[in-house]
Amino acid sequence: MPRAKRSGGRSKRDAVLDAAVELLLLNGYDGTSMDAVAARAGVSKTTVYAHFSDKLELFKAVLQHGSMELGERLRELRQRDASVEGSAEDRLVGALVAATKAGTGVQAIAYFRVMIAEHNRRREIQAAFNTIPMPDVSDIISIIAQLLVDYGSEHGFDVDRPEAHASMLLRMTVSGIEFDALISDFDVSDELLEAHVEYIVRVFLRGLRPIAGERDLVLKPGYDYPWGPALG
Repeated sequence: MPRAKRSGGRSKRDAVLDAAVELLLLNGYDGTSMDAVAARAGVSKTTVYAHFSDKLELFKAVLQHGSMELGERLRELRQRDASVEGSAEDRLVGALVAATKAGTGVQAIAYFRVMIAEHNRRREIQAAFNTIPMPDVSDIISIIAQLLVDYGSEHGFDVDRPEAHASMLLRMTVSGIEFDALISDFDVSDELLEAHVEYIVRVFLRGLRPIAGERDLVLKPGYDYPWGPALG
């Protein structure tokens, strides 16, 4: 494996962190040594320890790095929504395609795999996870909820509890692809991802629209998701 190269503007700490991200995501916690990180970064082990007191501290920094990257992707999504025009349905598809890409990129999936594999193994690793702030998706849910309201307005009906439905739709689109990617080497092409999201969004929206003579769908109390408001 070639050594990581440092450009003139990057610090040794950055090089160490980049190397740790690559190795920890590839080999896991036990499969990554400080010696390997130093070799990959092109620095001495003394330099690694000058920035990170032990492997656990380095692991925490890697987790924080992943959380910050995902947060940045979500911020880009919020900025993107403000500049996109078109029907509410088309904007929903675009927003959820962007959200799904943010959550199913190669590095994002690698982070999730490490988190799943390491979370319950040792108390110190569990504690490390608890110290890392996760990205706030509430703004994304608000964007999707408003687009659902806009869709209802375009088609002459009110959407009941739009944020609850937004949480459900976000989970249906993003989590389906995430699960396939997590349990296999499933290669999620942009074309497949976009087709997956578009189909789910269009089926979901048609399910929201009232149909004469049929009972309206009602969300059961207590129907909840961990990243959104309760559906009850």
